[in-house]
Amino acid sequence: MGSLAVLVLAAGKGTRMKSDLVKVLHPVAGTPMLCFSLDLARSLHPDRLVVVVGFQRDLVRQRFSAPDIIFADQEEQLGTGHAVSVARQDLKDLEGTVLILCADVPLLTEGTVKKLLQAHEDGGATLSVLTTMPQNPGGYGRVVRGEDGLLLRIVEDKDLRAGEEKIREINTGIYAVEAKFLFSALGSLSAQNAQKEYYLTDIVEKASSQGKKAQACLAEDPFEVMGINSRLDLAKASQVLRQKIAEHHMMAGVTLIDPLMTYIDRGVEIGKDTVIYPNCYLLGKTSLGEGCLVEPGCKLTDTRMGNFVTIKTSSVISESVIEDRVEVGPFAHLRPLTVLREGAKIGNFVEVKKSVIGKGTKANHLSYIGDATLGEKVNVGAGTITCNYNGRKKHQTIIEDGVFVGSNTELVAPVKIGRGAIIGAGSTITKEVPPETLAISRAKQEHYRKRNLRKD
Repeated sequence: MGSLAVLVLAAGKGTRMKSDLVKVLHPVAGTPMLCFSLDLARSLHPDRLVVVVGFQRDLVRQRFSAPDIIFADQEEQLGTGHAVSVARQDLKDLEGTVLILCADVPLLTEGTVKKLLQAHEDGGATLSVLTTMPQNPGGYGRVVRGEDGLLLRIVEDKDLRAGEEKIREINTGIYAVEAKFLFSALGSLSAQNAQKEYYLTDIVEKASSQGKKAQACLAEDPFEVMGINSRLDLAKASQVLRQKIAEHHMMAGVTLIDPLMTYIDRGVEIGKDTVIYPNCYLLGKTSLGEGCLVEPGCKLTDTRMGNFVTIKTSSVISESVIEDRVEVGPFAHLRPLTVLREGAKIGNFVEVKKSVIGKGTKANHLSYIGDATLGEKVNVGAGTITCNYNGRKKHQTIIEDGVFVGSNTELVAPVKIGRGAIIGAGSTITKEVPPETLAISRAKQEHYRKRNLRKD
């Protein structure tokens, strides 16, 4: 095979999505739709990668800008033929094949595309189209073949002639085309059709009429080449992809108690012998080590976990780092920039934010730890609060190794508690506590006889 260029069509708004966000940025299993086409393109190691952008093109450029991508602007969306033609300048000197991908077909696999390209080369074709045969072809362009099985034309749904609506084989919008023919054919396209657009599909009839070989390569699984046009399609694609993700992890040694009720994003990594219960969400770039346990109802986002970590029921964790043999929850909340060192324990109804919790340190009940650094083997009693905000600025609390913080304590930052100190229960600490010191700050307890409290 000669030179290969990949052209990704990503200019459309996606009107049927009913969204202010361009369609190709909507996520499928946690990944923007366009990522799938770009990853697929890169797996083929093309000589050139061009992305046609239009609606919200600045947003798309910002999100996907990379040295290997050439962006071509489609100022007006005048159809798929027009979309391809705007890349003419970027591909004008190409001697080889142009693979045209649609950015709204996220389930397409590398294997299917390689099969298309191989068939294109082996058949000596000028044009090869990936097709499929869904149960209901309504709304899709139909593939019309000649007696020899080669393609004669592709007819859009709104332009079907009598009898052509019975054809089940449809166009997927994925093409392999010789570059020289492609841009020659595009130059003679017409918008004389029901939608007043320049159809890329018209190049099939042009190839046939010129005696050039136009062939079809059938994709057996219609779901794989399904285009995303609505929120319903988006949900279906996400469901299919999540099932594949779940199967991948289970085959790699992960136990999913109920795969259909476990939501794992595409970028998540999970070590073997980890067990995940139902109604859990593992999102973004989350990674779990080996031998972990995630109980029901947990949500982990962009979090990195070590080995043998236990996350108990209904805990929410975001942008945190959790080292080996840590226990979290139930009903715990770890907010961004939390670091839990090896063997730490964060118990029920404890919230931690932007803090480092040292080795073996425990906060078992009903506490808030924010903007703090805790050393090793610290014990934080129930009801403890780091008062980190004075209305204008966040301040740090530092608790050194071996400190015991009694229940219902308020630590008013900025404050430092020295190594081995003990904070008496019910204290409000506003000053530095020296090492190996008992600090108590509470009002004197007074007793009065009930009869002396009566009013006349």
